[in-house]
Amino acid sequence: MSFIRGRYLLSSARLKIAIALLFAMTLAGCATSSSVQTEFDPATQARIRVFHGTAAYLYLGDVCDGNTHPVIHAAAGGFSYFERNKKIGVPATDDMPFSYHEYAIPANEPLTVKMYWQAQNASGTWERCGPLYTTFTPNAGQNYDTFMQFHRGVCQGVKVRKLVMHADDKATTIAAPLNGLPFRHCN
Repeated sequence: MSFIRGRYLLSSARLKIAIALLFAMTLAGCATSSSVQTEFDPATQARIRVFHGTAAYLYLGDVCDGNTHPVIHAAAGGFSYFERNKKIGVPATDDMPFSYHEYAIPANEPLTVKMYWQAQNASGTWERCGPLYTTFTPNAGQNYDTFMQFHRGVCQGVKVRKLVMHADDKATTIAAPLNGLPFRHCN
């Protein structure tokens, strides 16, 4: 079946492709902020890798204190998978997923990680986790990663890990010391 628009013939298949491309371009513009600092000064900053799959925000400060803080919109849930990785040199680990962004953040100051996840299951019911917050204080020159952890489909909260470098240039991870619980809620 074809639609006639003036002198142009637009097939339903072409119309569907055009709509899909327009939708994808619109979503790509919403996925993350492009005004994020990528230069890294190890004397005053740390680096953090944010894994995609959940909506993720990095607040420069303790957001639960009620004050307004600068924020980095680090991931937009599943739509973040469509963006190329933003890399600033955080060492790779063996267990990292394929989709992420890396950011330079102020060291020795609290950083609040807020994450939110939702998805519709096969029966049409929406499942959610969050928004959840956790706060930690990154050390200068260190590397971290963060993600929302799930175990057997159950949300385990926001996880923050510190990367540890070994003599063979291999990076492993340990739990980063948190200033709050991984299931913290702010009012």
